[in-house]
Amino acid sequence: MVRNQKIDPTERQQEEGLYTCSRCGEALFEASKKFEVGSGFPSFWEQVGENVQHQPLDTYGRHRIQLLCHQCKQHLGHLFQDGRTPISVRYCINADAIKLQPE
Repeated sequence: MVRNQKIDPTERQQEEGLYTCSRCGEALFEASKKFEVGSGFPSFWEQVGENVQHQPLDTYGRHRIQLLCHQCKQHLGHLFQDGRTPISVRYCINADAIKLQPE
């Protein structure tokens, strides 16, 4: 289970492949949709199909969108509005929640 808000330890380079759920292996994000925002967390601008579940979350006086793996319900991170992406959203993901499957 992902318990820490782990900063992404990977090298800052363009990778090829699919990022999958670290728990069940479900395909979640294409590596080509990953981008750097300076937060330390892996960020993506689009998910694979309907494999990432969006769940409203109202905690600490804030409204956010929690992201879960559609298959196993593992917490992945949060969805934010971000005008820097082609679809104006950013998937901010916990590095422990995903695993790169190279092509």
